[in-house]
Amino acid sequence: MSEKPYTLESDQKATPVIIGTADALIWGDLITKVHVNIGAFLNTLAEAFVPVHDVRILFLAPKEQVPPLERPLLFVKLEEILLFFSPTDADPLPEESETRRFEPVEILIGSFVVEGQILKSPIATMQNLLLVSKDNYMDFYRGTIRHVAKPWLGSFASNRVQIRRDRFFLAQR
Repeated sequence: MSEKPYTLESDQKATPVIIGTADALIWGDLITKVHVNIGAFLNTLAEAFVPVHDVRILFLAPKEQVPPLERPLLFVKLEEILLFFSPTDADPLPEESETRRFEPVEILIGSFVVEGQILKSPIATMQNLLLVSKDNYMDFYRGTIRHVAKPWLGSFASNRVQIRRDRFFLAQR
């Protein structure tokens, strides 16, 4: 698709996003209002189905490499989104302070492995942090994402990766 299959209004922006589900890797454009912070989108503004425009869908089940499907618009069920990030995320990372530090972690979700960092209090245990977290999607920073069953996909990197809290396993590194 060379021409974008959508038209933006003056108060809208299109942000490239990558979505990982149990069955597919999806990338395309998320259209939001200009002032919307993509890092907060899933937990605050996303509805039951997330519309992604100018989309490519790569199914992860086939044994052989198959080309991705292309569609002008795809509605992705919010609860199916395991991981979500923008490869062009320009938002600055949160700063460390005496009350919050980055800690390296490894997250396993579906067939994806994410190596990154979580921001937490140095006095809180990881278990307590996980127990008190209530958002459906947790932020991880400086993430490197790979699919263990499809090494030919390579790896992706993003300053912020949002991961579905009720579906992941977390290992401290």
